[in-house]
Amino acid sequence: MKREALKSLALKAKNRMIHKKQDDLTGLDFEQHSLHIKVINDNDDLFYNKVRMLLENDEDIINPIKKLMDDNLLMKLDARGREKYLLETVEKYHKFRKMFEQERIRQSV
Repeated sequence: MKREALKSLALKAKNRMIHKKQDDLTGLDFEQHSLHIKVINDNDDLFYNKVRMLLENDEDIINPIKKLMDDNLLMKLDARGREKYLLETVEKYHKFRKMFEQERIRQSV
């Protein structure tokens, strides 16, 4: 059930992104249609530590986003909140994964 909800949210977010790109190409004002998401959170250190542990333990994780999301929080949110939470988690994961990889490169040099 949780996996299906996550897949559904990801598919809806992907479709919105595709349609926004099409609107942008047709000359519509992209700023009117875009959803601005700012990922600012006091728990970034905690999140980074989770990402770091996942990447240090096993770099071939099948679904790291699922492991990073809080299922209890996800189920309490409405559909729009779930989508926003998913997108924020994905964005933070990519940001912190890059940071982790850069740290590993610096340590190996």
